[in-house]
Amino acid sequence: MPTFPLDVLPEVVQKFVRSQSTIIGCDISGMAMSTLGVFSGALHHGFGLRMMRNGNWYARPCMWVLLVAGPSERKTPTLKAAARPLVRYEAHLRAKHEADLRDFEIAKSENEDEASTLREPKPPPRYLVWDTTVEKLGELLTRSDKGILQLSDEISGWLGSMERYKPGRTDRAFWLQAYDGGPHSIDRINRGEIHVRNLSVSILGCIQPQRLAEIQGLTSDGLLQRFVPVMMGAASFPRDCPCGDEDDAYGRLVRELIFAKPARLIMDDAALKIMDELRRYLFDIEQTSGGLSEGFQSFVGKLHGVAGTLALILHIAHDPQYGATYPVEERTVTNVRRLMIDFILPHGYEFYHQSGTTNGESLRRIASWILTSGKQRILASDLSTNIADYRGLTLVEINKRVSPLVAVDWLMPTDKTPVCRVWNVTPEVHRQLAERAKSEEARKAKLARLMTPPRKETP
Repeated sequence: MPTFPLDVLPEVVQKFVRSQSTIIGCDISGMAMSTLGVFSGALHHGFGLRMMRNGNWYARPCMWVLLVAGPSERKTPTLKAAARPLVRYEAHLRAKHEADLRDFEIAKSENEDEASTLREPKPPPRYLVWDTTVEKLGELLTRSDKGILQLSDEISGWLGSMERYKPGRTDRAFWLQAYDGGPHSIDRINRGEIHVRNLSVSILGCIQPQRLAEIQGLTSDGLLQRFVPVMMGAASFPRDCPCGDEDDAYGRLVRELIFAKPARLIMDDAALKIMDELRRYLFDIEQTSGGLSEGFQSFVGKLHGVAGTLALILHIAHDPQYGATYPVEERTVTNVRRLMIDFILPHGYEFYHQSGTTNGESLRRIASWILTSGKQRILASDLSTNIADYRGLTLVEINKRVSPLVAVDWLMPTDKTPVCRVWNVTPEVHRQLAERAKSEEARKAKLARLMTPPRKETP
């Protein structure tokens, strides 16, 4: 898989990524994307980048990153190393709060007559959490409207829970809103209503490749497709190497991002032109990727906003002190284009290729079996017995898989329900399947050309 283009990052971050990936023995791309996830959590989610001159489309710094790594590929140390500055800053705030509480209790005991006039120190804002409930997250977010970062070293259970119906629970709606940001109310039976001024949660999580099959089907509303996946490479032997002040310099940068005051930004004319070209390019891929998995097409559709998020994060990361005072520049958006085309798109394509069978592959497999079986009448049990990726599917799922063949009259269902068990094969199936194969090949060729565009020189 392509390696993360480190030169798009600030120099102090490049040095940190190189040294930490060497010391930990983790994939350098996973470490690089983890730092962007941490920047997303450090920045105030009130930041916004206007994506066009007109309208009200603003990209925010909220970002969901998913590291796809095996059990021995150092995913947890990667997360912890990248998030260490946030952990330290939270510890500092917690220690200060505890000291303030002690002073409050002492003052209250020494001045009983004035105790009612003393104000108890409020808990400090939180910057990160590990896996937690939506109720607890909502409670933490009432302290501040800046947003929060959730870490998870195995996110398959979290993703899977989104597919299971839970009476009285709205976890899925909560997380969709948490990506988009904005006001949100959480109703709780025992403790009443909680109102969050800005429900905005960045996520930095991991999943093992062998667990990808468990998350098929998360495409109905694009929950999974909001993640930017990174296919991490194999671990290497951890080496003890001098790292100078890279760790401290990275920590200082994260601290500066924490203190950066939120602002609404625009792109200069040159940057906006490149962003428009990138969005057009992504749109073309989105329109031609229908022959691939539904997940990949939806994922590409989300990248229009991710491009703006990356431009905003990189702009402020390169100049946390003054970046909010001037437009995002051409070089930043050019770097986003490189990152998107050379790294994110290939990793996303591989992720959705591994996480399930593509529509085109599924059609070819069933077509091959129909042609070779000679059957004129097909049962659902025929499909689940003879085609590997149909095994274990419900009748509804099988009907969904064969629906493209029904839509073009290759198969004729004996009843019009979502649990049809029998289909008759159209006599002209040989000719029509051959035409479909040619159409799929043409679409694949066009998509392949789009996925490998000519390179543009960096200004």
